[in-house]
Amino acid sequence: MAYGSVHIPAGCTVKVGDTTGTLVDMGVLKGDATIEVTYDKVKVQGSKAETLADYVKNMKATASFTLYQINLTNLQELLDGIATVSATAGDPATDHQQFAASGAWEYLEFIPFEYQNAAGTVPTNITVSGSEDDALVANTDYFVMKNENGIWGLYVIDSETVTTEAQVLTIEYDYTPAASYTLVMGAASDELTAKIVEFSKTINSKVFRARLWSATNENGFALAFPDSAGDEPASMPVTLTGGLDTTKSSGEQLIEVYDEIGLSL
Repeated sequence: MAYGSVHIPAGCTVKVGDTTGTLVDMGVLKGDATIEVTYDKVKVQGSKAETLADYVKNMKATASFTLYQINLTNLQELLDGIATVSATAGDPATDHQQFAASGAWEYLEFIPFEYQNAAGTVPTNITVSGSEDDALVANTDYFVMKNENGIWGLYVIDSETVTTEAQVLTIEYDYTPAASYTLVMGAASDELTAKIVEFSKTINSKVFRARLWSATNENGFALAFPDSAGDEPASMPVTLTGGLDTTKSSGEQLIEVYDEIGLSL
């Protein structure tokens, strides 16, 4: 007999954002990441101590993880509404060349730009050429877009001009990197913005994920500076508590768990 629903260790990706299409990857995690659903159970009894009804109230979910990568723009997602991050632009870089080797790209596959503008805008003066097909035409042979994590890049289509995937692509563009980021917070009264939180893992192209629909950060903001003699890098614990998203139908307002991995075989 074959068994499904066995989840072997595969790591976990945590994303946070306002919509499922704009979730931001929080980066490398330390140790386990967990989601727990809790509620208060209420037992209604009759005059003879018989149970008339069992029901639950105050249902909530808690997502916990520890960040190894302390990225200020990611922290803004966790502290949206009470923290603001600004970028100071560095020196512009012109005519940067990026190469996608033969076999490392496919038609309709997103190719992220290696470098991004500090302001989050699309890089400029973009050109794409192939080692077999020479110059490719924007909006005919390739299209520039921003992915769900806010990263700019492009994808190439199987057009009349692009004759084969077996060639090297040369992507050239101008960009202005960030010289620094600054996070500020602190006011007499601020309101946290609730976020979608997604935990996911992928095994053999199959996905298992859990999403909290309306979660806010419970931990505040804690930075650790490890002793120089220690072995551990800096990390930051995060706890997000999920409430109910009342824009969804009753019975669907707290959490969604989606599974392609644990199917019975």
